[in-house]
Amino acid sequence: MKKLTYLFALLFLVACSNEEDPIKKPSIAPEAEIISIETLFDEDKFTDAKHLELLKELKICSEFQKDTSNYFEPACSPRFFKLFNMREDSPVENAFLLQIKSKVGGIKLRRLVAFVRERGALVKTNTFVANLIGLRKTKSKHYDLILRFNDNVEGDIIFYNTIFSWDGKKYVFKSAETIEGTDANGPWRQRIKAEFKDSVSRDIYNTLVKNEMIL
Repeated sequence: MKKLTYLFALLFLVACSNEEDPIKKPSIAPEAEIISIETLFDEDKFTDAKHLELLKELKICSEFQKDTSNYFEPACSPRFFKLFNMREDSPVENAFLLQIKSKVGGIKLRRLVAFVRERGALVKTNTFVANLIGLRKTKSKHYDLILRFNDNVEGDIIFYNTIFSWDGKKYVFKSAETIEGTDANGPWRQRIKAEFKDSVSRDIYNTLVKNEMIL
């Protein structure tokens, strides 16, 4: 993580945008339509009955568990899990993204897992220790993922907003777009300047791999 400290020493980031809550709105270059996402895990019913059936198929939760305070044997509940379509033109049962609440299964941070159906069975393509904050529409109809990753840089909590794109088999890292954090005056956000984007994205990607945030 020390390798990233130079991010805050060099002047290659634009001025901060002072928003009250930078977590709610993904700050990404508007190359295509973006669907902003905020998952609160505060609902008691799934928006689609298929979501419950998919969770049961994955055997990732207990359909008999009723205690939504039990994170080690989680109920098949939207209090713990949220499903999203992976493609614009495909039903959720054939390809979906699963956001898992922090602390479920004893893991402190949120996870996002991508699944596709192959020969009738659900196959995991990616696991991210990250929060899904947006989907970006593409010509291929596979959404790009806008993911926020946590890091700890010399005691400060930092967030990296990144983009992952579908390569036909799985999601692959495309770029880092913004860096977020807090200071004495509240939240701040800085966009990576274009001339430094490749090198900074590469360093952030290497940090995420090293920290086992991309599996």
